[in-house]
Amino acid sequence: MNIEQILEGYKLHLNKTISQQRSQIAIRKLSSLYGCTPRDVAKNVENYINGRNASAGTINRELAVLQAAMRWAFKRGQIDFLPSIQRLPSPPPRSKFLTKPQVDALIKASVPYPEIHNFIRIALMTGQRKEAILSLRWDQVDFNTGLVDFNDPTLPFSHRRKNRGIVPMSMSLRSLLTELFKQSDSIHVISRNKKKVLDFRGTWKKIMKASGLDITPHVLRHTVATQLAQQNVPMPQISRLLGHKSTAITERVYAKYSPEFCRDAVSHLNV
Repeated sequence: MNIEQILEGYKLHLNKTISQQRSQIAIRKLSSLYGCTPRDVAKNVENYINGRNASAGTINRELAVLQAAMRWAFKRGQIDFLPSIQRLPSPPPRSKFLTKPQVDALIKASVPYPEIHNFIRIALMTGQRKEAILSLRWDQVDFNTGLVDFNDPTLPFSHRRKNRGIVPMSMSLRSLLTELFKQSDSIHVISRNKKKVLDFRGTWKKIMKASGLDITPHVLRHTVATQLAQQNVPMPQISRLLGHKSTAITERVYAKYSPEFCRDAVSHLNV
């Protein structure tokens, strides 16, 4: 069995569980390794890395898919050898965030596009991922307890790629959600013509041009976490809000933005 057969089988496996767009793209990008067998793929990975015009993070994600596919085939008894795949040094965690003037410019530029304007405001008041916000339904919004649970209870645990947060409503968030609920004709909080908004790449480009920014929607999540760290909000609270699996993930990216980061430790280092 060669790599192409393994990856095609793994792709069918993914389709039966959850559609993972990044994994599907990675499988296509790995085409230069299709003719290899598990026993000779490791020595060809270096050529793949050198010929792949992409960032270290992207290449590592693609190689992680390759490793996962071979592990899947090995567990099924389809191959009898599981090689270790070379990776590039991990890039530093991304922590790009917006300043207050940039946030204001973004919100102003999005006003002509109501659904995306509301998405941006919710993102900046909850720190949740794009898909978590776009898939949010009204039955996940509890006005009595003042909580928004971004975890979809209708989605099997095996289909959940990322943890999501349970976010208490601030006064501003409650006000926005109350107004949207009054106007809503959909089960989804963010909707267009009674339907869930699946994507908004074209509109986002227009907003970027109007605002003078060049960011992805995920930067809004980084912005929230960074702002909270700068306000000395404890890392465990930020971690729970973001839905991180452990506080260590949060600290690795955001602790450096806290004014109190390691302050107690260095206070003992007087000479």
